[in-house]
Amino acid sequence: MKSRFSCRFYLPKPVPQKIIEEIVDAARFAPSGNNMQPWEKVYCISGDVKDTICKAMLEAHIQNPTDYVSQYHYYPEGHTPDQYATRRQEFGKVHYTALNIDRSDYSARAESSNRNYDFYGAPVAFVFTIHQDLTQGSWLDVGCFIQNMILASRTRGLASVCQESISKYHQVLRRYLPIAAHEIVAVGMAVGYPDLEKVAQYHGHQPKRAVSDIIEFHGFDQ
Repeated sequence: MKSRFSCRFYLPKPVPQKIIEEIVDAARFAPSGNNMQPWEKVYCISGDVKDTICKAMLEAHIQNPTDYVSQYHYYPEGHTPDQYATRRQEFGKVHYTALNIDRSDYSARAESSNRNYDFYGAPVAFVFTIHQDLTQGSWLDVGCFIQNMILASRTRGLASVCQESISKYHQVLRRYLPIAAHEIVAVGMAVGYPDLEKVAQYHGHQPKRAVSDIIEFHGFDQ
């Protein structure tokens, strides 16, 4: 688990379908309330299909980004509590500093952001959906499933990065994938063999909260 990181640099090495099937086979044992298993569908794309979708998403993002909106709110619509807003700001600072991109260099920042829509050059991408009638509890369960996918990928020498950003372009995705009307595009995920040389050079290590800041014990003898 501690070896997991959000990988944004990949080798041009294909991932066999058999390995993808093994990953899903392990991930499907994620817990869910009353065994509902609310991970509606996982669309796995690669090769020419992925290239076509990436080209269309990037075109939409560059030409008409305001025409597209996610089917749900990932961040608060109003005020974000201070501790979370601070962490978002810290993420940006660490991320762009590692990439040697100045805060005022909007062109370079935009170019870096555009890599989202190429799934950072990963050979494989997943698109996760959930039924529109399901609520918060089922979204938690889908998160457990996705975490299993991440960890199962890691044990096979792969790396990944989750991408909420692609959910904004669900209309583009629907042109190329048989995503049903009742499906909400929740998140995407790039997967592949990490380019460790570039990771070492450009990956910013994001700070994690201390154990003592997270857990509160009651009824334990030290």
